[in-house]
Amino acid sequence: MAPSTTRRHFIATIPFVTLGAGCMGSLPLRDESGSPRVGLGKISVLNSRDTRTTADITVLRGGRPVYEQSHTLEGREANRVDMVEVVEAWMGQNVAYEIAVTARNPRVEATFSTSDAEQLVEDWGENECFYVHFDITSEEILAAFSGMDTCHPSSSSSTGSGDRPTLHR
Repeated sequence: MAPSTTRRHFIATIPFVTLGAGCMGSLPLRDESGSPRVGLGKISVLNSRDTRTTADITVLRGGRPVYEQSHTLEGREANRVDMVEVVEAWMGQNVAYEIAVTARNPRVEATFSTSDAEQLVEDWGENECFYVHFDITSEEILAAFSGMDTCHPSSSSSTGSGDRPTLHR
């Protein structure tokens, strides 16, 4: 991981986080079996750079690699940006996921995991999954996440502004 993209720096870029979020690790956010309360439902990676870049996306599911792909994303033109969405059959189960995104030229990296999401969320409510969005800029990769009502993002009501989990303040 690049020196400027530490876990703490990465979590600080999430727009839903409020100051004082560091004390949430003591909340009981897993069920009795020790499994995460929600699964991973969707990943998106957007290129906000003016130039084309390659985004390497790696996903570990339960500690094992399940997705390792490189995607070429065109540079931004006016108000148009290139994006890739990852939705796979292995998503949705309540196991630990870790997502790593690396952009080339210049190289920047970011990671996000199920435990990061659980440290920031007090109550997932009716959400079954979470959605992670990575935005590649010239200097870093920003990330945001949101809850999803269902783990099937093809549903028109699967994500939206009303689907955000309640955060512990």
